[in-house]
Amino acid sequence: MRSLSVLFALASVGLIYVLGTRLDSKVTGVTAALLLTLSPLFINHAQEIRMYTLGTCLALAGTLALTQALQEHKVAPVFAWAIARWLMFLTAPLNIAMIFADFLLVGWHFRRHHKLLMMFGISALFLGAACLPTFLITAKGSGDVLQTWALYQPRPGLKSLPGMLTRFTIWSVKPPFDISWLGPLINIYTLVLVGVVVFLIATKPWKSSIGWVIVWWFIPQSAVFVASYLTSSLWIERYLLFTAPYALVMLAAGFTRIWKWKWSVALGIVILYSIVVGGGLSRYYADTHRSDWRGVVQTLSQQVQAGDQIAVHANPTVFKYYYQGSAPTQFMDIVSKNRTLEEIDQVLEDIPTFESRLWLTYEHTAFVTDEGHDRFRQAVVDKFQLQEKQEFEDVDLFLLTPKSD
Repeated sequence: MRSLSVLFALASVGLIYVLGTRLDSKVTGVTAALLLTLSPLFINHAQEIRMYTLGTCLALAGTLALTQALQEHKVAPVFAWAIARWLMFLTAPLNIAMIFADFLLVGWHFRRHHKLLMMFGISALFLGAACLPTFLITAKGSGDVLQTWALYQPRPGLKSLPGMLTRFTIWSVKPPFDISWLGPLINIYTLVLVGVVVFLIATKPWKSSIGWVIVWWFIPQSAVFVASYLTSSLWIERYLLFTAPYALVMLAAGFTRIWKWKWSVALGIVILYSIVVGGGLSRYYADTHRSDWRGVVQTLSQQVQAGDQIAVHANPTVFKYYYQGSAPTQFMDIVSKNRTLEEIDQVLEDIPTFESRLWLTYEHTAFVTDEGHDRFRQAVVDKFQLQEKQEFEDVDLFLLTPKSD
């Protein structure tokens, strides 16, 4: 199953090379492809059975089609653009933020080409009609996300846009370094990335096609930024992964111009990037950063006795994938929030009644803060007799018995 994510990730590397070459130069294309290939964040999602690399690949395919239409004033690529954007929307509805940039570029570029503008408008109408059913279904079910765990995610701030450049290039699930005194190095690196973008803007990129990539990076992220204040926060790296290629092409174009201006400065940037991306890749491959459900299930398979019950406070999909036993299993509320005492009491009420033993397992990420996590653990210990506790990566497993009166 993961091979599909890998294939879409590899296709994305090829597409970003073509986009960078088409918009600027072969050097920019190669540099952008290298940045995407070495991105710990992109590598992480390329190894997951999720839709994020597919969304990124479809976004690039649609952008390439639109680039051809804009550069060559052809109609056929516009229809290819509409199909790619429709599939991109089906993959993850938030990806539709790309069309705001598309409309801006097409409206400006085709403002004197009425026939092409009309064909684009027709394609956009078909795109809207095709997306409407999915949009209505998504809007109906979005409350489950927007009013639960997303409600407790931090909203983006002024540092979020430049900060996302850092996350796209050197971040994975965790920061590149687990050493406190190296923290300022990440801040310096972020400032350098901002400097690369400013340098690119100073060269007046809007006079050529490379200026388009700034629009494809800035407009969708700004749309998600605003939406995160109008609703719940959606400013999450994986949700914004479809914008990563444009950020990387933008950085690659700025870097190539710095190299032509003063190679010694560019060399310093390469050295800094090598240090921080090396830290990001080393930590990604060296540290465990996924919940150890396999270890939990192995323990349960060995120790569950007749009459035992299991309560799982996490997403049921992964647990069901690993657990093949016959013990009665109940899946509880998995809303991510900073638990209040009342909310914890409600969760505890969801724990099934049992006469002998209950195995209670839950994921730490079910709680946004350590305070909520500690509060929940203490409430469990106060209500039940704790016989055994085992800690796995991001997962706890309790063996509980009823408390004697």
